[in-house]
Amino acid sequence: MNDTNKYRILIWIIVILIATNLSTIGSFYYHRITESKVTETKLEEQTNIPGEQRTRFFRDELNLDADQIDQFREINRTFNRTARNIETNLAQLRENLIRELGTQNPDSSHLNRMAVEIGNNHRELKQVTTTFYLDMKKICTAEQQAKLHGIFQSMLNKDNQINLPRSGFQGGRWRNQ
Repeated sequence: MNDTNKYRILIWIIVILIATNLSTIGSFYYHRITESKVTETKLEEQTNIPGEQRTRFFRDELNLDADQIDQFREINRTFNRTARNIETNLAQLRENLIRELGTQNPDSSHLNRMAVEIGNNHRELKQVTTTFYLDMKKICTAEQQAKLHGIFQSMLNKDNQINLPRSGFQGGRWRNQ
């Protein structure tokens, strides 16, 4: 095989590799943007649910009395404020991570620091959720505690984050996504 044919083959191989890389990167960004929009929509739906609806949900499911409802409202307010701040920070960190990955020469040490910070935020969110659960458990009777445990199990989504109850009662259970 002569040198001209070798160069042509090498050029075609390079063109194919470049096209493959570009399509992979394009696909990655497309799915990231789509996932981001879905996450934003879910966050908006969760944020727009009035606090009274959550109170009603727990009141009805756990048969809370008036004193327990007052305590629940305070526990819920604290949880929502803290969890919302952490979730906002996590969204920003993820965006920064993707932005850094998209740069010409991503800084590995910076990516590692962001990954650690994301992990710390996840840990903190789990701790806040645990505190919410334990605080709720303290104000519940033994029967209510068993129901509370069942509610938490049914609310876990694939990311192990607690979804707030959606409006609309369906077939004896609140609709969650």
